[in-house]
Amino acid sequence: MAMTKSVEQRWNERRSIQFEVAFTPNGQSPQPATCRDLGLGGMFVEADPQSFSINEQLDIGFTLAGTRRKSDHHLRARVVRVCAQGAGLMFSGFKLESVWALRDIIYDATRAPLQSPG
Repeated sequence: MAMTKSVEQRWNERRSIQFEVAFTPNGQSPQPATCRDLGLGGMFVEADPQSFSINEQLDIGFTLAGTRRKSDHHLRARVVRVCAQGAGLMFSGFKLESVWALRDIIYDATRAPLQSPG
């Protein structure tokens, strides 16, 4: 019997980075969550799994603390996976500023996410 290996459907690497975010389903109030891992294409957030539906569009908000200032960022994301711990999100509708913010979190130690979203 041949064994098959599950292959990730990601465009890029994810890193284990934990920080607080807020997610906002369409027409609802922002809800807190914790990012558990992050890549340029998406993130996994820990939150009540009943808060998510597959293919649902969300707004993700977070704040970066830089060496000179802090900045607030918002990204659109689609729920691609829901499990007991939370949801896997795939980013969509990027603004260049948001892509740079993600890059800073993943690769630049001088800018770090704050522990509460702005």
